Amino acid sequence: MDEEYQSSPQLLKEPLSFAELIVAGAHFEVHTANNDYAVEYDDGMDEESENGVDHEALISPWTRSFDELRQFMTPISEHIYKRIMRAGIKEQGLVPDKARVALRYSAYWEGEEAPFDSSLLRGSNFEFETGKGNVLEGLDAAVRSMQVYEQAEFIISYHLLFHELGCPPRIKPKADALFKVEVISFTPVGDGNSLEDIAPEDRNKFAIVYPRAQDMHLHGKDCAKRGSYRPAVNAFERAIDSLNYCRMADEKDEAKQTQLLITLYTNLMFCFNKLNQAGKACIMMKAVRRLTNNKPSCKALFQEGRALAALGDYEHARKVFVQAQAKQPNNKEISAEIINIEQRVSKYKKEMREIWQRAMSVKQEEPQSKQNTDIEDHQYKHKFEAQLETFGKSNAQTINISRTILSDKEFETLRLLATKQNMKLSLSPLDVDQLMLSKLKIKD
Repeated sequence: MDEEYQSSPQLLKEPLSFAELIVAGAHFEVHTANNDYAVEYDDGMDEESENGVDHEALISPWTRSFDELRQFMTPISEHIYKRIMRAGIKEQGLVPDKARVALRYSAYWEGEEAPFDSSLLRGSNFEFETGKGNVLEGLDAAVRSMQVYEQAEFIISYHLLFHELGCPPRIKPKADALFKVEVISFTPVGDGNSLEDIAPEDRNKFAIVYPRAQDMHLHGKDCAKRGSYRPAVNAFERAIDSLNYCRMADEKDEAKQTQLLITLYTNLMFCFNKLNQAGKACIMMKAVRRLTNNKPSCKALFQEGRALAALGDYEHARKVFVQAQAKQPNNKEISAEIINIEQRVSKYKKEMREIWQRAMSVKQEEPQSKQNTDIEDHQYKHKFEAQLETFGKSNAQTINISRTILSDKEFETLRLLATKQNMKLSLSPLDVDQLMLSKLKIKD
């Protein structure tokens, strides 16, 4: 019987899903074009193949019997043995159930040097959600015994892999496997249905609603991390609604509610900015300022600055970014946004000056008849009105105009038109040759 499984491994025409094998089975065909696919990778390169894979990292750490290796391992369950090769970060705890985990791994059959499966061959980290049955039961259980940054080796019994039958000839019956695993990161994913099963009579009870709202918050964060911003917005808004409907028993409950609401509103700002809904992001900031007594976090200020910049309110955006920078002076993202704002403001002012100069460049080179003068007066008056209207619709509060390009009559006409538009034309306090056109605040 054993001689039947000593032939060289064969390539498949299409990738094989282990999950499908376990649940419903799968059909596959052997690729016959390259039957002498071998364990050796002698392609003339010392360390890396054409796709950048380090073959040294793919070689099995143990090619003798698994019974010998188990002597150096610790049993973590009836069917899993473990050996820690590098300790993880204890402060972050073990990978929990309902978490999205990123890892690198390679898996080997007993006595074989080359892996039968490896994330390294795919050139990217492997991600899955624990507790969902998306991967082999043994791998899921092994990963949940690990911490972030940890590297470990596991011998996993066939009971938690491909069971007694296996899938000959690719997978032997009752085949145990050795897994090398490194956990890169994990994030709790929460539960998008956590609020749905709360009884109507309990929906105003903070002790019941609060942990469900936290779970919904985690679900929203996971959605946002994967770029699903609309589902994230829905999750955050549902969590906010549930918290606002609760009755708090004491100040401790109020503090917990307030802190979670601040986090939810701040995360909504991030999502709305990603969805190009800057106006809604600014509305969320009003809630954050109210909940923090107008002392928002650096993160909230950063998102508000981006929203204001998207709306074209560069002056206000720059002030907000400067406030954020005061909280985190070494934050490179904030510094980059301030530089970007200054460049955009400078460009805007330059364009506005050029527009006004073109609009007010009407000069009388020679005496004209009264009729022609009246026509010209009407023309530059019309141009002034158009430019004032454009300025009024912009987010800028002031604009500088060269005094030297205006005659006394043109200056007086522009001043009167500006007054009608609730604006003011005055001499610049910094330059006698410059006029400053500014919008007047409307009194409530």
